[in-house]
Amino acid sequence: MADLSTIKEPIQSEFEEFKRHYSSVFVSTDPLTQQILDYVKSSNGKMMRPILVLLIAKSIGIVNERVFNVAASFELLHSGSLIHDDVVDESNLRRGNPSVNCVFDNKLAVLSGDYVISLALQQMSLSGNIANVGILSELSKQLSEGEIMQLESISDASISEETYFEVITRKTASLFSYAAKAAALTAGADAKTIAAFQEYGRIAGLCFQIRDDIFDYFKSDQIGKPTANDLHEGKLTLPAIYSLTHSESDWTEVISSIKNGTATDAQIKSVIDYTISSGGIDYAYATMEKLKRQAIEALPSDIPADLMQALIDYISVIVSRKS
Repeated sequence: MADLSTIKEPIQSEFEEFKRHYSSVFVSTDPLTQQILDYVKSSNGKMMRPILVLLIAKSIGIVNERVFNVAASFELLHSGSLIHDDVVDESNLRRGNPSVNCVFDNKLAVLSGDYVISLALQQMSLSGNIANVGILSELSKQLSEGEIMQLESISDASISEETYFEVITRKTASLFSYAAKAAALTAGADAKTIAAFQEYGRIAGLCFQIRDDIFDYFKSDQIGKPTANDLHEGKLTLPAIYSLTHSESDWTEVISSIKNGTATDAQIKSVIDYTISSGGIDYAYATMEKLKRQAIEALPSDIPADLMQALIDYISVIVSRKS
């Protein structure tokens, strides 16, 4: 069965070199800034986006310092945006650890998020291609729009899959999509190949967010956030959207309570229980499987066999991951 280690096999040496490169970026002459940067660096995730960049670049044939700059840029932008997200969401946990705003307060968290995003811009400028800077700028817009749209959707009494996918396309899928695009561009791919990898990245990102949302309906010590965290924040995700919009019962009052932040624990539990029992989780899994097939079909057919398998395994791991 595929896992992160099997995905990284074709890029193992490049990934180790990238990690050294990434670590070297977190440097400041100011002691407090350095303390915050060290804390941010210590809570690195699985680095799914840098792995994607390296896999795509190597499938085209080139992994060099400029590819490392691109990979670092997307991971830095991701990290900076998460710091800001935790301030906006008033979250005290990130990947099972106290969030930056919890440890250092909101003001320092906002400023440190800005600092990390500045490092992302700096890394991208070192990639040697002005088009990559444009890609990162467009991505930043997409991420901000996604967060704004999500806040808008919370205040909207209605729920729909269309709105859900519009939000996650911007706030999650865009990171994977633009990372794939910049990787292919930096490695020297033609326009058709770049578009193919970008589409693969977009779909992988959608799957990543759907899988992340499924976690919210079950207790787990591995996930790093409380169960029903999304519902407590007024966010209704794909499993519940499907179940509630296909229900013969009237959930209007409960939906309104969740969205305005007045839902009781009993109301939230009722949504979770109904979502699970009525097939909402199954529907989300089926949606991911459908998207997974589309992502694999989007891959260029002329890439080396080991990289092709790694990219197939990459999205399989996203769909089946446990944390």
